[in-house]
Amino acid sequence: MPTIKITVPKNAWTKEEKATIAERVTNALNSVATDGEKGDIKQYINTHIHETAEGGYAMGGQVVG
Repeated sequence: MPTIKITVPKNAWTKEEKATIAERVTNALNSVATDGEKGDIKQYINTHIHETAEGGYAMGGQVVG
């Protein structure tokens, strides 16, 4: 079962934005699978959006938040 993991600083996205991101990355992964021999796997794709605590996220070697 494919799993997509996304880590962001706490409160970076609203609930609605998270839903949009989850839908889009799920559809993107599914489109790759359907282009190959896997067929439609959308129902098996899990997307986890993890919010880190303040100071628990770094980008480019610099702590964010």
